[in-house]
This record gives sequence, C-alpha cells and structure tokens, in this order.
Amino acid sequence: MPLNTSPVRRDIDYLRRRVKPRPEPVVAAPEAQLAPAAPSAAAPSTGLTLGGPSSPAATTPAPAAPAPTPPSAPSTGLTLGGGSSPAPSTPSARPAAPAAPSTPQPFPAPTAEEVRVLDDETPLVRLDPRQSAIGSLIVGGATAIVWETVDRVTGVASADGGADGTPVTTPGNRPLLGFDGGDAILALRHVHLIRRALFVGTAGQPLTVQLFDDENFAAADEAGGVPVVSLLRIGSRLELRLEPLPADIPLKTLVRQFGFEPTPYVVGREPRRR
Repeated sequence: MPLNTSPVRRDIDYLRRRVKPRPEPVVAAPEAQLAPAAPSAAAPSTGLTLGGPSSPAATTPAPAAPAPTPPSAPSTGLTLGGGSSPAPSTPSARPAAPAAPSTPQPFPAPTAEEVRVLDDETPLVRLDPRQSAIGSLIVGGATAIVWETVDRVTGVASADGGADGTPVTTPGNRPLLGFDGGDAILALRHVHLIRRALFVGTAGQPLTVQLFDDENFAAADEAGGVPVVSLLRIGSRLELRLEPLPADIPLKTLVRQFGFEPTPYVVGREPRRR
C-alpha cells in the first residue's frame, strides 16, 4: 500500500474487497417462452356407438356468449331410435257435426224394366227418379182421372169432358193432369206439385202406361172388373199400383172409396168497385 494514500481512499478500497458483486438475472429469449395451448374442439357426436365404450371427450370451457340456436326443423311424425316426448293434444277447433238421422226407406218393389203387366201377382211398380221427373206419364184407355196436389186441392175429370172439383194448372198454363187426344197425361216436369192420383179404366179393358224412355207396361183386371191404377209420389219416385174394383161401381163412389173429396172450384175475378 502506498504511503501517500488518504484514509478515505483506503476505506473505499477496503469495502470493495469485502463486498462481492451480485450476479445479474438471466432473461430467457422470447422464442423460448411457451404460448398457452389452445383448447381442442371436441368432435360432434353422431349418436351411434360401434364397439366398446369410447373415452369421454375433454370438456371445453363454455363460450362467453352462447351462439343463437337455429330453428328446429318441423317434425315428420316418425321417430327412429329413442322415444320422444308426446306432443300435447290440442282440442279440435270445430266440433264434429252430429250424424243426420236416417230416414226410413221404402220396401223393395219391382221396376218398370221388370214388369210387363200389373196384375194380381205383381200389382205394384216403382219408377226411378229419372223416370219420375222427365217427360210425361201417358196412360191410355183411361175414362176418368182424379188428382190431389200437395196443397190438398182435389179434382175429377172424365174423358167425355165432365169435371168436378178444382183444376190445377202449371206455370206454363197447362193442366197438371188432364186428357189430350184420348190419353190421360201427367206433366212430370211439375210432378213435385202432385201428391196422388187415380186413373180409372173400362171394365174388361186394360190400361197402358208409357214413359219417356219407351218403357211401358199394362194394368189389367183378370176378373173382368174396372182396372184402376193409383199413383203415389214418395220423395222423388212415383209408385203405381193396380186396384181392381167391381164393374158396376159409380165414379163418385169410387172417388170417395179412395178418400178423395173434390174441393169447390172458385173462379177468380176482378174486385168490385163502388
């Protein structure tokens, strides 16, 4: 140690020798820092497992904001696989209409195609709705006719021009039931106006019935009495029946036996003014 060293200098040198320097910290390179591993997205499950049990997928953290759920497709009503919850039953918007009451049907009867002669064995024939509403019903050999409308208007007419009761005309100003050229004709276009009728023949002579479609049949009394064909409208069908009567029965008695009562005929006229 030099002799000319000051005491302060000596103290500084002494402290430097006693105190050891502290090593500086080692800073790692930026490349060496490991970035945090990104969570792996789990593969979507197909719902079908083949073989042994698979390992459970790693749980992933829930996202901060849930993604909007797309609208579900409408159900087709067919479920394959696990059971689904049943859809709630909704009440019907409109109640079921009550069943219409069944109306009694007429008993079976022969048709015009099956009958050639109305007699004691086959006294009845029933026309179909088409035969009952088209054209005219022509009865040959009739000497008198009786009618009753749905309004209970009754009248009688004979082939020689006699009449009793009230005549009935159609909107075309033609008689609903009348004589034309020796035949009794019923206008089927207006058949809805009639309720029942009678066609009276001559003793020992048949009555003939002709329809628009060339179907025809006869009505005869084998015992030689007066053939009478009664006509009755049942809904949309006409029913004709043979009613044999004694040969000497008067027309007025015959009409009343079937329950007909001719209604008084009133001729309309202009009102009187004073």
